Amino acid sequence: MASNEGFLKALLVILLLVTFEEAAGTTKTRRQADCQGESGRFQPRRSFVYSYEAVTETTLAQGGRFWSKLSCQLQVNYPGGCLLSMTVSDCTFSSVERETRPAEGDWQPLPHSSDLARELERSPLYFRQENGLITRLYPLVDDSTYLVNIKRGMLSPLQLKVKEGYVPDSESLSYLGAHGQCNADYSVEERDADSDLPIKMAVNKNLAECLQPTTDQSNSIPNGATQECNYRLKTSGRIDHVTCRETFPARPEDGDDARSSVIVQKHRLLHARSLSGSATINLDGTRGSNLAYEEGGGTPYEEALDSLGEEYTNEECRVKVGIESGFILDTQLSASSSYDNTTGPENGRVGQPSAWVPNKQNKRQWFQVDFRKRRVLTGITTQGRGNFNQWVTSYKLEHRKDDTADWTTATDEDGNEMVFEGNSDDTTPATRYFPFRINTRFVRIRPQRWHGSIALRLEMLACPRDTNCTEAFAGGMQSCYVKREEEAGNGDDDDKDNDDFCKVEKWLYDCFEDALRGSNCPDDQEVELRNKYITTGAELVEMMCNEPADDED
Repeated sequence: MASNEGFLKALLVILLLVTFEEAAGTTKTRRQADCQGESGRFQPRRSFVYSYEAVTETTLAQGGRFWSKLSCQLQVNYPGGCLLSMTVSDCTFSSVERETRPAEGDWQPLPHSSDLARELERSPLYFRQENGLITRLYPLVDDSTYLVNIKRGMLSPLQLKVKEGYVPDSESLSYLGAHGQCNADYSVEERDADSDLPIKMAVNKNLAECLQPTTDQSNSIPNGATQECNYRLKTSGRIDHVTCRETFPARPEDGDDARSSVIVQKHRLLHARSLSGSATINLDGTRGSNLAYEEGGGTPYEEALDSLGEEYTNEECRVKVGIESGFILDTQLSASSSYDNTTGPENGRVGQPSAWVPNKQNKRQWFQVDFRKRRVLTGITTQGRGNFNQWVTSYKLEHRKDDTADWTTATDEDGNEMVFEGNSDDTTPATRYFPFRINTRFVRIRPQRWHGSIALRLEMLACPRDTNCTEAFAGGMQSCYVKREEEAGNGDDDDKDNDDFCKVEKWLYDCFEDALRGSNCPDDQEVELRNKYITTGAELVEMMCNEPADDED
């Protein structure tokens, strides 16, 4: 399954496929002024509520397909003049990784989805519309760029240029949308029999030919990118519903990172209501912007991926990641080679009776840990192979943030590759702290010198990430299964299925940490976990993490 980072990148593809230079804007302190002409698609003194859905299908160059969905309600308020407001409510963010289009029951909530929804719903977006086109946005000064960008994408299809008098069957017009200044081909597909006014229209754009709002910004939209919108109109010209399909081919220059996307946005008018006579729009505390996407669209959750745990002291950032306890699973450990079936990477844990030993003795051997999510690492503890007179005396450490990045060797303050001092015997653990914190998902230990043979057991140290309790749970689960297997080997397994602690299936242990965050477990297992085992798991964690009570006399 995709990582949290992959989740969040796929989510932003919905509406942030391309980024642009941020439009300069100043704080607006004036109030709404009257303007001449009709505002086009919305009637004055009315409020219009639309259902909104955006589904993105992303296909990766290396294989695999990822789906993400944003659903909300949009309310457009039009007190009069040319200034309107849009508010957002009832938002949900969901995703799924699969080859075919998901059914309704397949969607799973994205991590941080409730936080994203609250932020998106927190403040309105004001905008100016003339003759059916949105000519200016007025977001609040403190609104994050990524939030405004999402609202830009929601709002952009709700514009359709008004033509004075008779509307021809086809024509080309140019106007600013979320992707820049674009040429749009209009066509009337159906007219009202009585008034001859359009009630169905199609608008097509070649997005790759759109001009960006600043002359020094090149168009990063791939060749072949298109937008096809189909509108259903009331005879008044009001938009009843619109479906826009945007297609973005993969860019060959992106190589293995290339991805193609298809985005389908749907707006449907649910109802229109009268606004109170006192409704006004106040632009105090807003800034001016245009409808084209602004640069800086990353969510704070993506930015947090690059954090170095600044909120924690050095002493607090010495938490064991769980290689020793078993919280890091055998499947997360790998190596360049192994001497035999008793010296595989699963044995490379501090405190284990054996150790990892490669089948070749050279500097090209490595031991790897995949944390599944990024951790902020601060140190490492190594140990040799007890009773075999074998240990590593020096090693280098490599790391990379995801499975597409290049490996980077840890360096000192001067940028020189560091060679860490290892062990001096086969049993005593040796801990070394890094001069810099390392934010990474993968690490590799590359032995440089050794005594007797390359032999390694290790643990990594990191900043907390609120998983200490689940780490204790995972370690306890492993101890439980070892104990039960030993009893089963002795023929004492009559009550194994009834043991309150061990009856939680092994996959709960495997998936527990990820399931709490709603990601990375197989979909069917995660649903079952949430529906059946989450309470049991929480109770077990509470039991294991609470201080034991003193025995009564």
